[in-house]
Amino acid sequence: MNHTNSVMHADRRSAGAERDARFTRRARGFLHRVAGDLRLRAGDHEIKAESGRRGHGCRVSLNTDRLILQVMDSPSRGVVAMSFRTRRGRSDLSGGGDNAVSAEQLGTREGYESLISALRLANGLDSERR
Repeated sequence: MNHTNSVMHADRRSAGAERDARFTRRARGFLHRVAGDLRLRAGDHEIKAESGRRGHGCRVSLNTDRLILQVMDSPSRGVVAMSFRTRRGRSDLSGGGDNAVSAEQLGTREGYESLISALRLANGLDSERR
């Protein structure tokens, strides 16, 4: 769970592009791990990073045809937030409501496995792989 903790509890005291680059690298690594744990093929997903605007932080997302998982850095609030939502196709960016994921949940192995199960269900992977 070291990778999760380094993303969710990142040091946000430093400002600017260096912090954003460090956060983006860690978040990409975490989302690659999630994609691997979901057993997504390379063509089934993409990981996109959006650089932060002044005071808004940056956002890294794992996108599939049915799911968006986002990790967002909010320097103004001093927190890292994670959420996921469903979607209908790659062009649907609205999807359903955001489902927040707490840092405490990701701090334990059981919490991480629970997140992976919820993502499998939201992405429809459970029914396809059986």
